[in-house]
Amino acid sequence: MTILSAAEIAKFKTLVATDGSFNEKECSAYLYAATDYLLGVTPFRMKELSLEARSPYGRSDYIIVADIKSGHGAIETHMIFFELKAPQCYLVQLDDARRYRPTNDLVKAETQLIHYVEQAKGDGDLREKHGIVGPHQISAGGIIIARDDHIAKVDSDSKLVDARHSFKLRQRSLYQTWKILTWDRILEYVEPPPGLSL
Repeated sequence: MTILSAAEIAKFKTLVATDGSFNEKECSAYLYAATDYLLGVTPFRMKELSLEARSPYGRSDYIIVADIKSGHGAIETHMIFFELKAPQCYLVQLDDARRYRPTNDLVKAETQLIHYVEQAKGDGDLREKHGIVGPHQISAGGIIIARDDHIAKVDSDSKLVDARHSFKLRQRSLYQTWKILTWDRILEYVEPPPGLSL
């Protein structure tokens, strides 16, 4: 695990909390400190972290290439894609009375992630370059978007409860293997617990 300095954490917090400009590029510079969290496992060896990687199939926001040890000790190289949207974005928007649907930003992130991963799986040169044996070792990690106070634009706590419920249903139904995280989850991971100084 990489530890950010107090100054880096303060800058990251400011970027996440700032309204007015969309700053996922600036926030993405701090993701390296949350690699274990994003992967759900400590990699045996980090091979590559790519921000804004250009390829024949588009610009992927964040790609982790790492050797991961399985439960039975085999080491395999995996490539995991993440799509990033700004903390200033929202997850869902009002659709009908108490029902919420994904925002255009979330739909765009989903679409980009699906296409980048599927096209990468079919790219034999890419797999060979990174020592990836088969397409099953290329996957979508998920989407980092919004922040906790940007789940939906609502004017009451009851509407926020409805928005969170709608998103929970979507998550349970559609995101079996993807992580959908707000930038607050990344901040929580990289920030030391209260009382622990850097």
